[in-house]
Amino acid sequence: MHYPDSFSQITQVMKSSLIRELVASTKNIPDLISFAGGFPSPATFPVQQLAELFNEVVKNEGSDVLQYGASEGDILLKEQLMKWEAYELKPEEMVITVGATNAIYYYARCLINPGDVILCEAPSFLGTLVTFDALEADCQSIPMDDEGIIMDALDLKVKTLRQQKKNIKFLYIIPDFHNPAGISYSLNRRKEIIRFCIDNSIPILEDNPYSRLRFYGEPLPTFYRVARTDFAPTNIVTEIVSFSKILGPGLRIAYAKGDKELIEKMVSWQQKVTITPDCVAERVVARFLEKGLMDAHLKNICEYYRPYLQKMLDELEKHMPSSVHWTKPEGGIFLWLTLPEHINADELFIEASQHKVSFIPGSKFYPEGQEKFNTLRLNFTYSTFEQIEKGVRSLAELLNAKLK
Repeated sequence: MHYPDSFSQITQVMKSSLIRELVASTKNIPDLISFAGGFPSPATFPVQQLAELFNEVVKNEGSDVLQYGASEGDILLKEQLMKWEAYELKPEEMVITVGATNAIYYYARCLINPGDVILCEAPSFLGTLVTFDALEADCQSIPMDDEGIIMDALDLKVKTLRQQKKNIKFLYIIPDFHNPAGISYSLNRRKEIIRFCIDNSIPILEDNPYSRLRFYGEPLPTFYRVARTDFAPTNIVTEIVSFSKILGPGLRIAYAKGDKELIEKMVSWQQKVTITPDCVAERVVARFLEKGLMDAHLKNICEYYRPYLQKMLDELEKHMPSSVHWTKPEGGIFLWLTLPEHINADELFIEASQHKVSFIPGSKFYPEGQEKFNTLRLNFTYSTFEQIEKGVRSLAELLNAKLK
């Protein structure tokens, strides 16, 4: 049997994760300094607390959590999340999922027919672009400045697409400590976009894995919160929150909150695809929140990461040529570098790996045919101070040589 002959049409053309392929391509390079992955530092995992909670949950609640669970998610976890969110939210407006990508998939699966348009930022998260690609959506990117999507560009894009009789289904955004760009939307830009989307009947999917990783400055309300408080009543925003960067990616716990009817359909897709989230992990996260452990844990994470962000910013300032620019986030886990137009970061990636440094070329964060090749993403949470110092200096030396 030659299975490729029997693959479905979408499977035949479906792309794998280029980020994972790029990371894998440098896996066997000895002493590699990698700024490529989006990994949180294992030093931030609350290992002892989680170990104790897993033991307690299985021992005391095993007859419940080792059984099949509810497809919409554990009600005890929902109750704790509603308290943690600190504003009115109903259980039926929330679904627990196996990681954020599943939630994004279910949301898009509910709305997208092949050829429908999804608006996204330029750049955007590759993992999500791959998900949208698997649904045969037409992703159209919109440029950003330091405050978020540029309103004039958004307006022009929507008008152009509608003149072409395109069916715009929703806008996908990562407004806090953006992956990969590192920026955070200003409050004013959040309100402008919500107003625009209400006026143009375009739902907003807000991806929020990073907002609680704030090291400096004052937190901003999410799009979901702004919509509920400043634009009520509106159900235009669906927010997806992940625990991957704050408790550990291996737990595979995330949740979506939004319109009741939409959430019901997302639950229906979860019933078909995963049946139920991990019941033990759900209850462990519920007990972690119930015991009041989260606030102190988040404080510890932010205190741990803050000097690593500052170290990378300091090294970039010290070594990079003046024609290279980078974002200066107040949190999150990524920085975004813009190189002179004639420098191709895809080619630089190959050269850098030969000098034992790795990153993700920026072109991988755009829909196909809409790429920019003079950008790159750096992660600062998975390296030592010494690796950051040495790795940034090596990248700067490569760039300086190209600019002579």
